[in-house]
Amino acid sequence: MVWLCAIDNQKDNQEDNEKDNEAMPPTVDTNPPTTDLSEPYTPRAEYPRPILVRDQWQSLNGPWLFRVDLDNRGLIDHWFRAPWDDAPTITVPFSMESAASGITEPESAPVVWYQREVVKPETWDGRVVLRMGASDFLTRVFVNGQEVGQHRGGYAPFGFDIQHALEPGRNCITIRVEDSLSWTQPRGKQAGTTRWPIDYDGVTGIWQSVWLEPLTAVSIESTAYSYHVQGQALSYKAFLSAQVVGEVSIEVLDGDRVIASDTVQTAGRAEIRTTLVIEDPILWSPEHPHLYGVRLKLLNHATGERDEAMSYTGLREVSVTNGQLCLNGDPLYLRGVLDQGYFPEGWYTAPSDDDLRRDVELTLAMGFNCARKHQKAEDPRYLYWADKLGLMVWAEMPSGRVFSSELVESLTSEWMDLIKRDRAHPSIIAWVPFNESWGVWHQSERPEQRAFVDAVTSLTKALDGSRVVVGNDGWEYSSGDLWTLHLYNEDSDVSGRLDALIEDPHSSVTSEFGGRDRVGALPGADVSGLPILLTECGGIGMGSFSEEDFSYGNLAETPEALEARMRKIMTDICSLKALQGFVWTQLTDVQQEINGLLYFDRQPKLPITVFSDIFGGTGDA
Repeated sequence: MVWLCAIDNQKDNQEDNEKDNEAMPPTVDTNPPTTDLSEPYTPRAEYPRPILVRDQWQSLNGPWLFRVDLDNRGLIDHWFRAPWDDAPTITVPFSMESAASGITEPESAPVVWYQREVVKPETWDGRVVLRMGASDFLTRVFVNGQEVGQHRGGYAPFGFDIQHALEPGRNCITIRVEDSLSWTQPRGKQAGTTRWPIDYDGVTGIWQSVWLEPLTAVSIESTAYSYHVQGQALSYKAFLSAQVVGEVSIEVLDGDRVIASDTVQTAGRAEIRTTLVIEDPILWSPEHPHLYGVRLKLLNHATGERDEAMSYTGLREVSVTNGQLCLNGDPLYLRGVLDQGYFPEGWYTAPSDDDLRRDVELTLAMGFNCARKHQKAEDPRYLYWADKLGLMVWAEMPSGRVFSSELVESLTSEWMDLIKRDRAHPSIIAWVPFNESWGVWHQSERPEQRAFVDAVTSLTKALDGSRVVVGNDGWEYSSGDLWTLHLYNEDSDVSGRLDALIEDPHSSVTSEFGGRDRVGALPGADVSGLPILLTECGGIGMGSFSEEDFSYGNLAETPEALEARMRKIMTDICSLKALQGFVWTQLTDVQQEINGLLYFDRQPKLPITVFSDIFGGTGDA
């Protein structure tokens, strides 16, 4: 049996934090010691939720017992009732499809089970919450044979109170995860019952970190904010785990110095808000990604308990002013790259925190100022590095592809949870709930599908009004703050086709590779005055095709040919003065899709300086 004695993790002054930003929240021990000396390390042992950090926690990453339930017998046979005598192990948080999981012969499975033992520290005498960063798709958690909670969805985090089920000494945690190949659930690029050339192998089960956290009866759960440059005003919100009579204090820190603070009475609510004026602010931008620390404290008047957490904020304002996309009031030209977020060893999961940082650094070094995370809700640690290093991010909801009541319910619920998870990250400048009408293919003919897109777009703005919302990226605009278009194949005169579409937004966008034509805007939708961006383009592969390989258009046979074709496309794009940005497809090769600027192992197909020269100066005045 694999088991781990919980450790109170302490703050760790990491060298890079000391060098880069003294105002960052405290970090945590990246290698908490274990009682099993046969375990050389704990994978992905950094604190999983960098936007809200607590000192005490315990990583449950590492080896778990693992069983594949091909016949779905586990519930009937009570696999959750007792420790397993014998089972192979899997390394969490890596899915069974990844090499890093240690599963040598992964096969598609509708149900998988995990189990391990933990020892609750004697000092943890209050609430204990089991948290999971992401698990795909339907997850049920049992502690000592008692079910403590269920969660539906493959991308959003969740947690369950487990104190009531814990016992002194060793405790057995068993997790059951059920997945399907149905496109009525949000799957992103995971191949389902049908597979497009742009789909990849799937992900089953746990794929983000698992950890335990001791908490007070009512605790701080998340934060959100908006910033207004003109008034130097930071509008800040904190969300609590339950309604409470108490008070929340907020301190904004520049290094160790408190530069603004306030104490707000909760008045029996589970949410507080305040406005703080920041004098002489240092604004967050890609050129200067300054971050302020935020210290949060909750005092529960009924019990006297105090909860404390550290966060951070970047003061920046995203807006559309007079038809211009702006950052901090200045016109913004988006130089973006499409990033699928897959990794050779970990598949959906970066093998290390350094791998996430490296992707951000590579993106910036290649001349881009933004990453469009495509059809994947990325690990919060990626957003942390984007916040810290100055990379803007478009956050996108993974799509389903079959419109149904299940899709409406699952996508809406999970999208709301992801917005709550990520809305305090300054790097995110845009929300994208739908892509190319995936799952809502018939908006022109079926009012319920268009209503769904418009409703989620409006819901997104209700939950967070501090960013732009791209309701349906690429085709069939109905609502949202930007008009975004997708066009590939430089041989067909991209600039001419875009000019024609801008002249008549209700004309068709020809899809050379999808077999479907889509209008730029749906009937009755008004795009006049909206910023126009080309948010998918390029997609050139290099080398020789195998039967399974895919890229947009013919391959470039040599590096010289690849460079020449990229320069041609970018010259074409730059000639379109109406455009306020672009997103190039794509950062890396992934499986059969070989149109990356980098190979899958992150080796560049051309020198990084060449990419920077091609993309980095675009949009400069």
